[in-house]
Amino acid sequence: MKKVKFYTLIVFLLIAGGVKMQAQEPQRFFERHYIDDLIFMNEKDLLVLGADEAADVALYKVNENGELINRVVLPSIQDNNSLRHLARFGDGSVGLFVTKYSNDTIHLQKMTVHEDLSVDTMDFNWVGYDFYRFISGGEQWVEDALGNFYYSYYVDTLWTSGHHGLRILKFDGNGELLTERLLDDPAPSSSGCYMFPTPDMMGCRLVLAGNGGGSIYNCYTLDGDLNTIAIKENIDQLSYPMRCGWIACFRMNPYNGKTYTINMEDEVIPTPSGYIVVHNEDVLMSVFDADNFEQLAYTWGITSEIPCTPGQPNSIDFGENGDVYMASGMDKPDNWFFSKSLYIVHLDEDLNKLQEVYYKEDNTELMYFGGLRVGSEGDVFVKCQVAKTNMTGTTGAIFKVPKEAFDGIDEAHDNGLKVAVAYPNPGKDVLNIRTGLQNARVEIYDLSGKLIYNQEITDNITSINTVHWPSGTYIWKVIANGKEAESGKWIKQ
Repeated sequence: MKKVKFYTLIVFLLIAGGVKMQAQEPQRFFERHYIDDLIFMNEKDLLVLGADEAADVALYKVNENGELINRVVLPSIQDNNSLRHLARFGDGSVGLFVTKYSNDTIHLQKMTVHEDLSVDTMDFNWVGYDFYRFISGGEQWVEDALGNFYYSYYVDTLWTSGHHGLRILKFDGNGELLTERLLDDPAPSSSGCYMFPTPDMMGCRLVLAGNGGGSIYNCYTLDGDLNTIAIKENIDQLSYPMRCGWIACFRMNPYNGKTYTINMEDEVIPTPSGYIVVHNEDVLMSVFDADNFEQLAYTWGITSEIPCTPGQPNSIDFGENGDVYMASGMDKPDNWFFSKSLYIVHLDEDLNKLQEVYYKEDNTELMYFGGLRVGSEGDVFVKCQVAKTNMTGTTGAIFKVPKEAFDGIDEAHDNGLKVAVAYPNPGKDVLNIRTGLQNARVEIYDLSGKLIYNQEITDNITSINTVHWPSGTYIWKVIANGKEAESGKWIKQ
């Protein structure tokens, strides 16, 4: 009888205990010493901007299987503080903009990259003398429908108490300066500056941090002559005081003209002398309308007691029907930019979640998420830096998440992704179950197989008080639509 109980326990641990073997891990599509950004050159091949071990900034052409086709070093930007973001220009070509420094002056250059990785460069007919080099957040590029380029940067001579004037320049397609404007009333804070095109692609929008050291964000809509045609104050009106602009990624959806943002939520309390940050942990996603930049809706990535990392540049992209994909890091340890897991969410245009998945490697931390691109077949590619415990340095990796991983629970598992996670693990007084699944419940078992806790899941996070539970190992399950969706062990200290 004892043997029967013993084998029953073993079977329970292997099947119900969540030690299920995944079919595979998310594909490390491409790796280099460092990866800055990626973009599709055509329907199949990716263009990757990164660096080798020798720190040579290079372009890599990679095929649909992650195999390197070609590589070219870009020595001209090796020692310059480029934006290091790849762009698709209005004529369909791809490339990047470069800021070049020499003798306290700046020069601007556009690089166009061809299929064979040959590069054409165009120098802008302009030299700047007042660039504030110590904070590059104001450095932004936008192209309009006529092929004109808009460029902004913080002004050195106007720095005061964390605020700057912002100079905005407009160039024609040949790099000739057409007009410029100094925006310094009110002086924008260095806490945030984001520029993106207007829905009609005939001007630009600027989201700037303002009052209280950046506790409020305002959106300026500029026409093609850089005149302000609209100002929307306190854009995060639905979520205030949760700031939705700080360290954010803003992308205008070409399918509906709405603007989407992902960032690290930041709750602030205004004080007579400024403000106090009281919470900066969670992933917050918002959508703004095309005409007036009114915030229509917002949703949490995942709220947690363990901080998450902010949205990074280019961490939003859109599917062929205008649906939205966003990526961020989650479960932030002590280091500000590192995370322990990767979070990717698929939403409709109204920010209703269609699927969200998580990926975590043992003894690994991740950082600098971004460069998210959706392929023509619906596969998602996202880059980050991977740091292994007890190893110096990091490795740049592009993860490929096939479209099927967003189709359902089994498909996510087949691609090495989870649809629910438990943390902190080990833990003491609380067990958090995190999932975006609907019509689900969580069940907790002890090692004898006895159900000791059962609760419906009504939000992204379910917090369970475990103060009075004996120390030991427990089995958690998430049941969705009558079937086990995810399970695992949790250790109570």
